[in-house]
Amino acid sequence: MKTRYILPVLAGLFLLQIVSGATDIRRIETEVWLVKNGNAVVRQTWDVNVTQGTEWYIPIDNLGQRTVRDLSVYENNIKFESDGRNWNSDRTLSQKTHRSGIVEKSDGVELCWGQGEYGNHVYTILYVIGNLVQRSADGENNAFNWRFLNDEWTDSPDSVRLVIHNEVDSTAVWQAGDGGNMGVWVFGCEADTRVENGDVIIESTEPLQYYDNLTVLMRFDKDLFDPFTTDTRTFAQLQEAAFAGSDYYDATDGDVDVKEFFRVLWYLFLILIIIPLVVTSLWGLLAKYFRRVTGIRYGKEYFGSKRITGWFRDIPLGGRLDAAFALLDYGDRLETKDSMFPRLIGAYFLRWVQQGLAVPEKNPAGDDRWNLRMMKQRQPDTDDPLEREVYRAACDAAGENGILEENEFRKWSESHYMKVNLWPHDASLNGIKVWKDLPRETRCELPRFRNFLQDFTISDQREVPEVTLWKDYLVFAQLFGIADKVSKSFRQLYPEQYAAYMAQSHLGSGQDFLTSLNAVSTSFYHAARSKQMSVAADTRSHSYSSSTAHTRYSGGGGHSSRRGGGGHSGGGHGGGSR
Repeated sequence: MKTRYILPVLAGLFLLQIVSGATDIRRIETEVWLVKNGNAVVRQTWDVNVTQGTEWYIPIDNLGQRTVRDLSVYENNIKFESDGRNWNSDRTLSQKTHRSGIVEKSDGVELCWGQGEYGNHVYTILYVIGNLVQRSADGENNAFNWRFLNDEWTDSPDSVRLVIHNEVDSTAVWQAGDGGNMGVWVFGCEADTRVENGDVIIESTEPLQYYDNLTVLMRFDKDLFDPFTTDTRTFAQLQEAAFAGSDYYDATDGDVDVKEFFRVLWYLFLILIIIPLVVTSLWGLLAKYFRRVTGIRYGKEYFGSKRITGWFRDIPLGGRLDAAFALLDYGDRLETKDSMFPRLIGAYFLRWVQQGLAVPEKNPAGDDRWNLRMMKQRQPDTDDPLEREVYRAACDAAGENGILEENEFRKWSESHYMKVNLWPHDASLNGIKVWKDLPRETRCELPRFRNFLQDFTISDQREVPEVTLWKDYLVFAQLFGIADKVSKSFRQLYPEQYAAYMAQSHLGSGQDFLTSLNAVSTSFYHAARSKQMSVAADTRSHSYSSSTAHTRYSGGGGHSSRRGGGGHSGGGHGGGSR
């Protein structure tokens, strides 16, 4: 390639990378329950932002002996009215709202539902795949090769997760790979696969692109299922079609030009990842500095303004911490999930201390750390489902003596890292439901409340806050990351009230407890993040060794193959918003 063409090509690739990153489908989570007769129950959760069109649709083609039926769609616990198999796409946005249905096609079906008003939505879609698992032609295996997510979407998902559950026999736990009773292979996108506690868990490791899909080939021992139908192919034939063109291979079969592969991979990595990443990072740092200095930090689509001034003195959003977390995650350009989530955990703990659900006790070692005695016989009185789940986790981590130490919570997080790393997403999904229908002016109460707490010491309109209000102030200040500052301000301005509150909560001076609380919540989350990255790195670093290649070849999980997956049933091309 001539030199004068290189820069335009790089620029075009960079622009393509930026454009392709703009998507309205944030995440699709799919759960599949397989039953004895080979049928499957599917539940999908779509976290999306509707920006155009009137309906969502999912083409499912090439069904053969399989069927797709019993579609149900929910949002905010409201079940959409079903049009059965007579869905009419030639209707307006309002006519399709809270309705769902199926379109019959010559080679399959389309699952459809109304989008509703433009903005953020979380849909739950349920349907049944009849005869998903089939008996192989030679009777030696049961298997399926099914495309669970199509390629060529109108908007490709940022992330996807698929969990396949064994509802056949709880005593016959799935074990993958050599000597196991099943095998699993994943095609079409960058994803990691593992079999954990008998479930198959597949998680994308990077946003899906236009031509990406999620296709899964699974094999089971013949005694695990009793399918209604028999495939026309043996499993060996099914596997051969799926493996064609993929990077699943037995290291003993054939020669692979590894040096050439990695050389091409390095150039692609440099052009498509490193250069755009450096430019984007520099631009992001400049934009962040500009927003911090000017105060132009908010999403106008969420608050009606990019710069929010003024104060709000009452507790916003009904005191729901998950709602505040979600609103700042979506609408505050200076906040991120990873920076806020440890503060959300700290806010939960502080609230439990105030409610007597967790009693602080100085560490016997005599340092500045605190332990918490968890009141296991009680539960938080809250509408926040994540708060209840985190409380149960803290009680579990505390062990038999009920005393939660920093290292115990960190160890619990490492051993439950997959669950913990989904919690920030769960907090956003739960919180969105609280504020998504509120007017923008009401949403602005949250950043104005943060302004009030930050500026409290310089106000000439201060009033002595009630103890109940002061407790909520400190909890939200913990979420905002300014609890130390607010605590010091109240101690200086109202020493008597401050001392009384700290004595009631058994917190001493309060400052060393807040410091310890921040350390616990931060180390807790970072432990889960580090564990996940370590597992992913270990998986990738061994993906081309001969032993791991053979394990992948035999269906033991690991990293997916972006290519291959041919001969599949279900799915197809296209889908999304229209």
